[in-house]
Amino acid sequence: MEKKNKIQILSKAIARITTGLLIILPVISFMIWVKLDWLSAMFGQEYDASTFNIKTQAFGALFSLLPLSIWMYGLYNIRNLFMNYAKGRVFLAENARFIKRFAWMSILGGGLAPFFGGIYSVILSMNHPVGERMLAISLGTTEIQTLLLGLVFVVIAHVMEDAHSLSEENNQFV
Repeated sequence: MEKKNKIQILSKAIARITTGLLIILPVISFMIWVKLDWLSAMFGQEYDASTFNIKTQAFGALFSLLPLSIWMYGLYNIRNLFMNYAKGRVFLAENARFIKRFAWMSILGGGLAPFFGGIYSVILSMNHPVGERMLAISLGTTEIQTLLLGLVFVVIAHVMEDAHSLSEENNQFV
């Protein structure tokens, strides 16, 4: 199998995976807030979901749209990138824009993740008695890796922009 076909086959698979994620992630996020007992089962921890009322669930579901929208926009751009690659459209200016948007969404999402986690901790504990409410902000290797990955992709986007310019110059000589 020639190299171009491998790229197109892998790109089509990644485009399909990202399309699936764009559909399933909002559904899962919504269902977690509707069925809070799933949250404790998912993480294998005991959590007293009885402290939640409909207001808390609605507030949590609405707030979860903010970080989710950041990741969804990044996924949307990656899906578009790999759809172009699947069609054999590689050195396009729009591909560099797709990469750059994904990169900035990674930087934004990774940079805000500790704050989102802090707000989630407040939401999850806001109906607890005084003294059991909490605000927990943490920065771990996942957030740092996401930020670094975003920065790497910003550089790759600039390389792709240069590659597009060279491709355009070469097309003018023919």
